[in-house]
Amino acid sequence: MPSPFPGMDPYLERRAVWPEFHGEFIYKIRKHLAPALPKRYTARVDRHVYVREPDDERILLGRPDTFVKDSTDAAPAGSTAVAVVKAPATIELPFVRRENNRFIQVVDELDHRVVTVIEVLSPSNKSTGPDRDAYLAKRGEYLAARLNLVEIDLLRGGQRMPLGTPPSSTYVILVSRSAEYPRAGVWPVSLREPLPPIPIPLDPDTPEVVVDLQQCFAEAYDDGSYAREIDYTRPPVPALHEPDATWARELLAARNPAGG
Repeated sequence: MPSPFPGMDPYLERRAVWPEFHGEFIYKIRKHLAPALPKRYTARVDRHVYVREPDDERILLGRPDTFVKDSTDAAPAGSTAVAVVKAPATIELPFVRRENNRFIQVVDELDHRVVTVIEVLSPSNKSTGPDRDAYLAKRGEYLAARLNLVEIDLLRGGQRMPLGTPPSSTYVILVSRSAEYPRAGVWPVSLREPLPPIPIPLDPDTPEVVVDLQQCFAEAYDDGSYAREIDYTRPPVPALHEPDATWARELLAARNPAGG
């Protein structure tokens, strides 16, 4: 069943849903991009990995795959008991949390170089803290290295990426072509319209490839079975502002007038 919204579905922004949808959407973009690329180019999905060491937080990781029985357990008949040597001191090891976000690289296989990077922003990219700082640093490296950058922001919450004068739209898609830097193209997208087809720039002498983001979105939504997972009788998180909130309620009521 398709999403009830004409473009981006705001219910997918909930933190419990977004990480899975993010992965589905990234792979659908790659699915449509890869066969359209000229022969020398390849589209690959890669990951940014962030490592955190909280000072105070302690999290139970779960049961180990193998374990040694406590020394107070009785030894099975016929076995040889082994003495347990206790350590003279006990410490608590810091918990290290690894977080990652997928992105797409378009690679020139002949010259072994990255030509274009496609990023779909996540909430951590738009929230003040080390993840946003790390992403902004990586974004700066892309632009300094004169890579083509496609940045897709389908999240209403958080801080926008630095865009000079950002458009007053619900969502924003940035296409920065290396040959035109520091100028870049911006696609403002409202909640009430389909996601646009966007160009994926390659080398300056190579024709661009167009990817239909709405088609990628529709396939990701269907394959993830989000219509069964999302409760459309409740407001989305974060909440919509007026007049979009009223528009969304009317849209959903028309889709399911019985309210069931």
